[in-house]
Amino acid sequence: MSAASFTSTFLDTSPPMHTASGKDMGKSGQEQGKFGRSHARTFAERVAAFLRAQHPLKTPQCVEAETGIPAGTVRKWLEQGNVPSGEAMLALSKRYEAPFLCAAYPDDEDAWFFEVARQQEQARLEAQAATIRQQLAAVMGGR
Repeated sequence: MSAASFTSTFLDTSPPMHTASGKDMGKSGQEQGKFGRSHARTFAERVAAFLRAQHPLKTPQCVEAETGIPAGTVRKWLEQGNVPSGEAMLALSKRYEAPFLCAAYPDDEDAWFFEVARQQEQARLEAQAATIRQQLAAVMGGR
């Protein structure tokens, strides 16, 4: 965001406009902008935490290798709290799927991706259990 748009969006001190009824009318999105900054910071922190959990070492380089998003861009998310663009969110969603969306939007528990994440986790655990059963059968058969 340029300095000019930052100033006009968040620090505008011009008086409110008046409607035909004489009531004050604020600028469109002015209050939302203040909420948006807070929400954006929280969102950026969630994305960064997810990516760091996936790749504790060399996070920017690993994310770049898996998504094609430049490491410098990822570094800005991690170090400066920048929010991923729409295109970057799509790339992250494609690679990390429902668990990423759950981490990014944890307050939206009715969203479709929570059910998908649950199903994926169930499938992962069932596969893990099958492997353990095979290992146990091999050990017990070798008595």
